[in-house]
Amino acid sequence: MKIKLSLFHKAFILFVLLSILPLLVVGTRITLLNFQTLEQISQEMDIPPEVFRPMFEMTLHEGITYSFYVIIIVVIVAIFFTASIVGPIERLREATRRVSEGDYSYIPNVNTGDELEELAEAFKDMAEKLQRTMQELEVANNQKRVFLDIMCHDLSNYLSIIGGFTTLLMERMDDKDKREILKIINKNVLKIEEVLENARRLARLEKGTALELEERDLKEILLSVQEVFSQNNEGGRVKLNLPEGALMVEVDELIKDVFLNVISNALKYSKDEVVVEAVDLGERVRVTVSDYGPGIPDEHKQAIFERFWRLDKSGVRGTGLGLSIAKSIVELHNGKIWVEDNSPHGSVFIVELPKRQ
Repeated sequence: MKIKLSLFHKAFILFVLLSILPLLVVGTRITLLNFQTLEQISQEMDIPPEVFRPMFEMTLHEGITYSFYVIIIVVIVAIFFTASIVGPIERLREATRRVSEGDYSYIPNVNTGDELEELAEAFKDMAEKLQRTMQELEVANNQKRVFLDIMCHDLSNYLSIIGGFTTLLMERMDDKDKREILKIINKNVLKIEEVLENARRLARLEKGTALELEERDLKEILLSVQEVFSQNNEGGRVKLNLPEGALMVEVDELIKDVFLNVISNALKYSKDEVVVEAVDLGERVRVTVSDYGPGIPDEHKQAIFERFWRLDKSGVRGTGLGLSIAKSIVELHNGKIWVEDNSPHGSVFIVELPKRQ
């Protein structure tokens, strides 16, 4: 059994041991010397030992009484001394904990007149500077969100106008070559709209979107995702391996975007089928998305979840935001997402979610 001691108890025990042990050793040594001296005198002067026994007992009694008073004084001094060191350290520890939680209002009161007080002053300055920095960052983030909302809103309006007129021209255009050009324009308009929608969604997630949790069947969610790809003629490549019976989890509607983005990413990098499996782990559920594409090197397995990052941009559609959005949504659900190697080649994206939030 491992005994856990606080810093106060450790410092107190150390101070008491360092103070009392030398006194006990010295006191014992003096008592032994006195006994040896009296014994030597009794032998040289041919005096019976019984004569000196009362003197020895009195000396021993005085030594014990002296040691007892010394121990009491040492304990009192140890308590005061230990508290003067440990108290400020505990206040600094509490202040550090509160700062880590975002509370910068607690300032430790340390008036020891030594290095601990200097440390507390340095901590106070750090907390104040950190608070100002966080406030400035919050203002900058708010300005960024406002700018992004305005930009996305205005650009969406212009894109709707461009897309509308492009569609109208495509319907009225007889020239095949010109109609193909209009299709390319319309296709890129849709791509820009996708970029703007992903940017808006990521901004909402970073802002801390409140989840609207509802108990849903994960199997139905995955089937609806497969239906989306079926509309794009990709549904045949998405193979579902689902357990029998319902797989109920508490999730937000956003969770659908996770599997849309992960499966879409797998389809982009693989020409073969993508296998989606769901497993009941008791308290959690696991969904794996396996592809047989080129795979992802170990040094890039974390980077792929960063914004605007793609392993190979040549010939691959997308904005580089899909996996970042998926990671944000999964973490909002207190889940985990990561990627492993598939056998014999390719990648396996793994999403784990708790059944209850």
